[in-house]
Amino acid sequence: MAIERILILRFSSLGDIVMSTPMIRCLRNQFPRAQIDMVVREDFLDLIKNNPRLNQKKGLARGEGLQGLLELRRWIQSQNYDVIYDAHRSLRTFFLMPFLKAPQKFYFKKHYLKRSLALTFKLPLLKHFGRFLERYITPLHPLGVSYDGKGPELFIDPLAVQHTQERFLSGLAKPRITVGLIPSAQWQGKRWPLNYFRELIEKMIIDTPYHFILFGGPADIFCQALAENIPSERLTNLQGRCSIAESGALLQGCAFVIANDTGLMHMADALGKPSILFLGPTSKESGCLPFHPQSIVLERNLWCRPCSKNGQALCIRKERYCLTEITPQMAFESVIKLGHALNL
Repeated sequence: MAIERILILRFSSLGDIVMSTPMIRCLRNQFPRAQIDMVVREDFLDLIKNNPRLNQKKGLARGEGLQGLLELRRWIQSQNYDVIYDAHRSLRTFFLMPFLKAPQKFYFKKHYLKRSLALTFKLPLLKHFGRFLERYITPLHPLGVSYDGKGPELFIDPLAVQHTQERFLSGLAKPRITVGLIPSAQWQGKRWPLNYFRELIEKMIIDTPYHFILFGGPADIFCQALAENIPSERLTNLQGRCSIAESGALLQGCAFVIANDTGLMHMADALGKPSILFLGPTSKESGCLPFHPQSIVLERNLWCRPCSKNGQALCIRKERYCLTEITPQMAFESVIKLGHALNL
């Protein structure tokens, strides 16, 4: 049977949707004439709205609950898909998928038991899972879909980049080299210490020529303390001021980013920007590393890590040595190293 209509379900989160984009590309390569649609949570639509490899892009309103899922089910059934791929395996898709009819249905594998054993008993199982970029594609192998070896991708309107940079960075001297700072993360356990970030910022202000953009969500009020008394011509604090689309447009103009393991880092990676990444309770084996070959990962080889899939778990030690042992000086040396590698 010819495959003409394909649906992908991946409601959240920011980084996961970005890491699923190679799967979208490889699906399109395998089925160049098929209709390929995707459903994400409504507040993440900006991540896929300009993706030319997708046809329909539908948003699921946040917080709609059962009624929203029932409406989504009715819409999906009206589309007569040949293939439905649950690339999320969340509670919502567990509820939804049994009630969807399609000749072929596929499911992302989260390896719950193996991951739990690996994190609890420190067994070397995570390294067998592979990168998320490839793991999203593995369930689709029966369709002939294979990984093309390329990284994640985002599609930003060039006019939006120009407009956004003019809006937020007008008045700054040109030419300038811009570096993104991403001190937040969804879970506090993944955040490099704020006093370390502040020390690094102060050192970079003195010893580098860069202009810094501080990214953060509405709840990340600690960004104010990081930016305090830093001259505005050297640092722009955009905490709580940017949409996802605007953040992408600003990341497009950055030379590189300094970040925790979080969604904006993956956005920068998808835009071809290298990163200096702090890894604490998560690890390289979790599969969430940046794709860019010049990215630098800072982590400590400790017996207790990895201890969490997302940084949500409580630390069993006096402090998070996995992060506190990554010093500001180590981070600064990486800034200098990456700057030289990029000929900045």
